Amino acid sequence: MTQHGLSRDGLSSAAVHRDLLFGTALCTSDLSLQPLQRAILKNCNIITAEYEMKWDVIGADPHRPDYSASDRLVDFAADNGLAFHGHTLWWHEAVPTACRESPDRRFEASALRHLEATVARYAGRLKSWDVINEPLEPSQGRGDGLRRSRFLEVLGPDYLATAFRRAADLDPAALLVLNEMGLEYDSREAEMKRRMMLRLLERELGRGTPIGGLGIQSHLTALEQPREHPELQAFLREIGRMGLSVMITELDVSDHLCPRDRKRRDSIVADTYRAYLDLVLAEGSVCAVNTWGLSDGSTWLNGFRPRADGTPQRPLLYDRALRRKPAWHAVRDALGHARAGPAPGA
Repeated sequence: MTQHGLSRDGLSSAAVHRDLLFGTALCTSDLSLQPLQRAILKNCNIITAEYEMKWDVIGADPHRPDYSASDRLVDFAADNGLAFHGHTLWWHEAVPTACRESPDRRFEASALRHLEATVARYAGRLKSWDVINEPLEPSQGRGDGLRRSRFLEVLGPDYLATAFRRAADLDPAALLVLNEMGLEYDSREAEMKRRMMLRLLERELGRGTPIGGLGIQSHLTALEQPREHPELQAFLREIGRMGLSVMITELDVSDHLCPRDRKRRDSIVADTYRAYLDLVLAEGSVCAVNTWGLSDGSTWLNGFRPRADGTPQRPLLYDRALRRKPAWHAVRDALGHARAGPAPGA
């Protein structure tokens, strides 16, 4: 084992030759599973807190913020030479119960206090932050595409600029990311969201909001994600021309539409990983690829999108016994063969 997660046959080793980071999301319970921990250290040079850094976890008790779980993960990264991606400072689904219906002024003060305390606590120790998560929802009918949330209701459309500027003041070296779902799909709704995102980024960058990167979650569905996706490629090129980095932040491949046969399922999932990464890595602005978990044993998809036949999903790179699957090899090949594209802003 080499330092910084660079095992010679690990995924981070394949990624680093293309100046990419490769990593995964994990939670504190994963640290007690030695086989999984070894797989993480063998394959990753960046990790993400799956849920322990969210406001509703840290701020469950409004009088006593609890950073113990996120501290453990940040310490684990530091002890093992891994970069850390902070997820997430403000998200409409991670507001503590006590703040959801609080008066506007109290909500604003609480939200700012959480952001400032969290960024200050880890300043200089994190590679990057998801500052705002999922700000867009075009179906709600606003002309700017912004999701109707408590943040928007209380702070107005300027809440994005407020959050990014405060984070930049407190942790100026970190890459500050706007993270969004549904940008990668092949649908009219996804194309509308991509256009709304471009307008949002142009507006915020034009007013000096210190957004450094766009996070594309990449929760894919096997048999739905296209091999060829010119609209997504054009979108990524526009992001690069803005001078922004792209992080693939939450990559997994749901197999809920795939046949029951395990071998066939695994082949379809692997092909989806390979085709998607071949496409996005060709555009040159991607700086990191993060899967949402490493092993099928802990995937969120069994609860969110269960298979009709009742069999567990197999959406990740290792099976429940921590054996490499075809998806692992597909990701390694895609990372190893990623084509260098134009630098962001070129």
